[in-house]
Amino acid sequence: MSVKVMSYVWDIPSFKGSDKLVMLCLADHSDDRGLCWPSIDTIARKSGVSPTTVKSTLKKLEAAGWLFKKNQFKKADTGRLVRSNNQYQLPVMLLKKKADEQTDFEQSNFVCSKVERSKLEQTKQPEGVGQIPTGGRSESGYKPPIDPPIEPSSKDLAPSEPLEAEPALFEIPLNRKGQFHGVTQPDIDRYSDLFGAVNVRAELKKMIAWCDANPRKRKTKQGIEKFIQGWLGREQDRGRYLPPQQGDTAMDTQDEVTVIQREVALLESSINSENQRMLYLIDAKRPQHEVEPSKRKIADLSAKRRELLERVSSLKTD
Repeated sequence: MSVKVMSYVWDIPSFKGSDKLVMLCLADHSDDRGLCWPSIDTIARKSGVSPTTVKSTLKKLEAAGWLFKKNQFKKADTGRLVRSNNQYQLPVMLLKKKADEQTDFEQSNFVCSKVERSKLEQTKQPEGVGQIPTGGRSESGYKPPIDPPIEPSSKDLAPSEPLEAEPALFEIPLNRKGQFHGVTQPDIDRYSDLFGAVNVRAELKKMIAWCDANPRKRKTKQGIEKFIQGWLGREQDRGRYLPPQQGDTAMDTQDEVTVIQREVALLESSINSENQRMLYLIDAKRPQHEVEPSKRKIADLSAKRRELLERVSSLKTD
């Protein structure tokens, strides 16, 4: 169980009902990197909701970018390769960011309330003003109002400045002519947290080019988010590491180490899955030409894993 990840989930107010219960259950099973693989039945039992609700909730959370799912396989007693528990990756950096925003908001409200109370105490009427001296009338002529002052409703107050929407940095064509899905900087930051090994900006450009080249395969408003995350997920599954983007969104060394370690964990999971597949083929006495691709893939993934570990080592010694 990761106390750190669980505390982040607790502090995010946008998680409600079954969403919060399922996220807490995943956090309860995850490590500090956000990796876990509980079964649907385990999540249902611990969260107190039905397996059907768990499945729909996981699908909704994945579409919203709160988790990344990876299918896993194992060898059954019959020797066949069957589905195992899914692996879930919680976006720890994103959870921390949202939890910190809520904490800062609460602290700001607390400080404001203290300041307002202090001002109220300072503006209290000085002692003796308006009081009637012995044997005479009030000298100040002050008469307290019978009815308390009515404060204007916050709904009646016009904002001092209109809120500006985030500009779209990328526009992905949708299936309806003239309609686009805008991707803002906060969206890019969220995708970068979820898919740390992917150059998100470069892939968004590829998506736009693909949609331009395949107008009949463009997505709807409801399906575009799943399309984006599916594209980025497949790119990350290839096991390639790309250096963090430079500029306003450049990560410091510690963030880069965290991203690489998360990528190493995904590579290790892919190596394990491919190894199980290779063992199945060997046990089934399949021809050598069917086994060789698995061997080559394991070798390639292992080489990439070594490169990433060497990169982490060099970052820590700098």
